[in-house]
Amino acid sequence: MIGRLFATTVAVGAVAIMVGIADSTFRHYFRKHAEFEDLKTNTIQEVVVVTEFVEGVEE
Repeated sequence: MIGRLFATTVAVGAVAIMVGIADSTFRHYFRKHAEFEDLKTNTIQEVVVVTEFVEGVEE
């Protein structure tokens, strides 16, 4: 029973390390070789200041 638990722990750890290596490698080569348009994120939005001063807001 302890042997099976140990083997399962080692297998899960090995899979986790392999997934981490694959993710890290993909990110590295994607950033290195991707086109500029592919590197842009769609989550960043433009911020427009409507007024210079807002009443009641203290810094």
